[in-house]
Amino acid sequence: MDLKFLGRGAAFNVYERNTSAYFIENQTLFLIDCGESVFSTLIEKNILNDIHDVYILISHTHSDHCGSLGSLGLYCKYVKKIKMKLIVPHDSAYIHSLKLLMELFGNVDTYEFVYEEELDHQFINFEKVRYDLTSHTKDLHCYSFVFEAKKGAVFYSADTNVVDNVVHFIDTYDNIATIYMEGTDLDIPDDVHLNIDKLSSVIPQHLHSCVYLMHIRNHACVEDAIKNGFQIVKI
Repeated sequence: MDLKFLGRGAAFNVYERNTSAYFIENQTLFLIDCGESVFSTLIEKNILNDIHDVYILISHTHSDHCGSLGSLGLYCKYVKKIKMKLIVPHDSAYIHSLKLLMELFGNVDTYEFVYEEELDHQFINFEKVRYDLTSHTKDLHCYSFVFEAKKGAVFYSADTNVVDNVVHFIDTYDNIATIYMEGTDLDIPDDVHLNIDKLSSVIPQHLHSCVYLMHIRNHACVEDAIKNGFQIVKI
């Protein structure tokens, strides 16, 4: 599964843009998160020019992960003449939060919901994708994503403060291709982000080179990641 990144910054790291990944397959854009900087980056890079369909995973409703959904939705409607498709789990509270968000953005008829299992075996890049409920902040639902692909399973966690999900992923899959993780150099009690050294302690040594750090706060995060044998996503 080949993901490219539009940005790799944490919420306040405006220099590296909001963390968002994508791939294009048969003129379909598959996008993971759509923070404040994402729509402008899509336009600047001419990524939408030949796109006929747009599918989006949203990990949670903090603005650095969903802040330009409204602009993208309106662009899809008025310029591309399509409805973007928001992929969702069977979580009524989460779906309601997305509906409310899109209504506030003035996007009532610019999108449609697609349940995660409706994408099974619809793409070449992966066979299945599933939302995996994780912990980030107490006031909203936050998800990681698990992709099953022919070349190996892929884990993607845009924001989390626990290792439970990635540990379960490692225990579940024998063939692991890539683990995309957020991480911070800070080690603060009850932080909403995951300390890189703590992450390193639960990743088997032979998988360290498969871990790619994203949602980077500063250069100290890069240094900690490299020290632990992790990779850094490129933008």
